[in-house]
This record gives sequence, C-alpha cells and structure tokens, in this order.
Amino acid sequence: MTGAPRKHLFGMIATLFGCLAVVAALLPIWVLPLVAPPDPVDKVVVETAQKIKDRVMAKAKGIEYQEPAKRTNWYSVFSAAAVTLGVLALVLGTISFVAHEPWRYAAAAAALGAGSIVFQFSLLIAGAFIAIWLLAVIFSMH
Repeated sequence: MTGAPRKHLFGMIATLFGCLAVVAALLPIWVLPLVAPPDPVDKVVVETAQKIKDRVMAKAKGIEYQEPAKRTNWYSVFSAAAVTLGVLALVLGTISFVAHEPWRYAAAAAALGAGSIVFQFSLLIAGAFIAIWLLAVIFSMH
C-alpha cells in the first residue's frame, strides 16, 4: 500500500520566493521606467539647487530647515525586495535540501535566489566602475 504523495512544501515555497525575487530584480529596470519615468536631469539639478538655497536661507535666519516630503523611491524598494526574497529562497531551498525533498526544488530556489542577489549587486558594482572611470577621465583632463 502506498501512502499519499508527499507535499514538498519547503521546496515549492522556496522556488516561489526565488521567482518573486527575480521579478523584483528585473521589474525596476524594464517596467518601472514606463510606469513612473525618472525626472529629467535638469529638473533634478534645479530642485537640488533650490533645496540648497532654502537650507542656506534657513541657516542664515537661524531657523530649522524643514525637509520637503520625500517620494517613495521604487527602485530602492524593489531592490530591497529582490535581495530579501532571494535570501528567503536560499534559506528555504537549504531547508528543502536538508529535509530530503527532491533536489530540483532546492537547486531551482538556490539558482533563482542567488541570481537575483548577484544581479542586484552586479548593477551596483557596474555603477561603481563607471563612476570611477568617469572620475578618472575628468581628473586626467588638464
């Protein structure tokens, strides 16, 4: 007599978290600019200059500067969600492996979770390399 088929709960949840982590990692790059396009550079520069002016004026008058209300930075929210979901996928994938669930669940969860984490940090590292390169170009111009 065979028992009821085993539910591979940890593996399935880990794979789901891994899939959500990949979506959270890729969504801000391709979809978010269409939904909420970033402000033009000239507008950002003007707003920053106005904030600096307001801060200096408040300091000169001896009053405390009140920061304007900040908007939600969706890029940061999705980045944090991708890393968090990726870590959860890795942890639950490890539990799935230790609980002797089929290795495919653990492998898929680990690949998806680690991929989303590496993707987030690879963009950060690439941005740092580009910034360093731009600074080197600017400082090398005499």
